[in-house]
Amino acid sequence: MKDNAFRPFFLNISGQLWHAKKPVIVGVINLTPDSFYTGSISNDKEILNRAESLIRDGSDWLDIGGCSTKPGSKIPDINEEWNRLESGLTRVAKEFPEIPISIDTFRSKIAEMAIESGASIINDISGGTIDPKILDIVSKYKTPYVLTHFPKGKTPENMQDKALGLEDVFPEVFKDLSYALERLRDKGIFDVLIDPGFGFGKELESNYRLLSNLNGFRELGHPIYVGVSRKSMLWKLLGSKPEETLSATSAIHLYALQKGAQILRVHDPKEAKQVRLISETLNQR
Repeated sequence: MKDNAFRPFFLNISGQLWHAKKPVIVGVINLTPDSFYTGSISNDKEILNRAESLIRDGSDWLDIGGCSTKPGSKIPDINEEWNRLESGLTRVAKEFPEIPISIDTFRSKIAEMAIESGASIINDISGGTIDPKILDIVSKYKTPYVLTHFPKGKTPENMQDKALGLEDVFPEVFKDLSYALERLRDKGIFDVLIDPGFGFGKELESNYRLLSNLNGFRELGHPIYVGVSRKSMLWKLLGSKPEETLSATSAIHLYALQKGAQILRVHDPKEAKQVRLISETLNQR
């Protein structure tokens, strides 16, 4: 197998063995008014149309969140987060039962209510550092878990304070994820996806250093999950804004796939699907 070839993987999703034979495209739905990219924002009336569009354009599963986690964001209280999520999540799960849904939250109570309402994967941007009880929910329901690297003791509001620099970023992230995996194994959690946490507690250039070493995370033995779509590591570097970074996002997605990414979390699945085909064709040469 070529070093940059896609590595298939299995997940146990809702008691069914889910086989990823090609890179997985995860479509984003934000039920929050303050997402960094306005094109991903939906409301209760629009959510089914948004979900249908994402699936039609190539999303293999959907990621639904009700709390913005961009740097400096204010966190809503738990009732507000659930009020944003409950109706839309339930309706999407009912309308598209064949499509896995991940819940984007770091709160254990939100995660449990979302699983009870139709979600089947927990995507925790804090890696269990903000609300450690979320790992008990993962263990209880036997859901796949997206383990994201996140600065300890921080929240989205202050996570960029003392951000990781160039020299420290890969060894620190690798070490922290290794320790986190041990904690998950102790709780009987084995269906884990590794997200290096681009944009979370890293300096701008450090995100690119981390990306250039992405294939090093294969040593952890779990599928590599990448969320870079339209993020500030792109638009700040380019002196642009999220709405103008689709081409840059596609370029980064191709590079990430060639460096070992197995899951892409995206706002634009149609373009990501095109990138996936190009990557697969390159690897056949």
